[in-house]
Amino acid sequence: MPQQVYRFEDELKCFPFPEKTSRRLGRVMGFNEHRIADARTTPCDLASYTMSYLFHQGWLCRDSLQGLVVVAQMADHPVPGNSKVIHGQLALPTDVFCTDIYENCIGALITTDGGACRANKLDRNTYPLCGDAAAVTVVSRSDDPEDVIHFVFRNDGSRRDALLVPAGGCRMPATAETAKMIQDEMGNYRSLNNMHMDGTAVFQFVMECVPPLIEETCRYVGIEKDDIQYHLTHQPNRFMLQKLADLIGVPREILFNNIVENFGNSSSVTIPVNIAFNLGKRLLHERLLACCSAFGAGLSLAAAVCHLGQMDFCELIEHPGNGITEYSA
Repeated sequence: MPQQVYRFEDELKCFPFPEKTSRRLGRVMGFNEHRIADARTTPCDLASYTMSYLFHQGWLCRDSLQGLVVVAQMADHPVPGNSKVIHGQLALPTDVFCTDIYENCIGALITTDGGACRANKLDRNTYPLCGDAAAVTVVSRSDDPEDVIHFVFRNDGSRRDALLVPAGGCRMPATAETAKMIQDEMGNYRSLNNMHMDGTAVFQFVMECVPPLIEETCRYVGIEKDDIQYHLTHQPNRFMLQKLADLIGVPREILFNNIVENFGNSSSVTIPVNIAFNLGKRLLHERLLACCSAFGAGLSLAAAVCHLGQMDFCELIEHPGNGITEYSA
């Protein structure tokens, strides 16, 4: 994740609202500080730097890598895909299979993820909770039946307008006109090139759909909900996750809600950040049964039940900025 830390307290003056109301909102939602990459650093740079770190530490061998699956909602270029950019930055062997998947918040349930902030700094509805990060997950074949990962995916495209960036694609190409900032009825400023979120609609979707999804996933796996030791969810904000834990019927202590306040919401990367930040050291020695669940743009949601633990590595790495792609001790 980026080294640069931005504090909510320092950003209060940017929002067109009384500081008292912004502070009250920050306490409820968990706004404290977040990580935003500098203008020269892309999600590809963050991912390449992390993989370079793994090579340097001997946890991943460059020549044994067979495939690179990159999941992201932002790309370095329209063409080629991010996987080819990372392949070139790391000088990987030519026989490494590369492919890209465009995905948002549920992308962590599919490997190398990149999340980047597309919010306007004058939009208190989205900017304080956004963050930048990339996650690298090494996946290898196992014949142990306990290593099976069970997935359930659901989508409701009829609600897609609740969370979207209107301009920048084929339906509405980005222009000088779409870049103009407009003030909404709440007082937030954003352009059509920025993320637009109907917070109430997203909240209702999560509260309505995620608890049944967890129940369905447990039935599919053949376990009881109480068998799950930790719920590692996507991290939109503290308030939503506290309510979600209550609706699912699990202790708030096993459904962490502290990622936005420390790092920000980095889209598909929040689950890996959640795992590394809250359980990283334990997972080097222990083996835990976890349910990972995510929800977001689409509107979409997904869950996966798996065993986590006895890993060679599970840690957070800071990126120095300036588009650096190669780790050096």
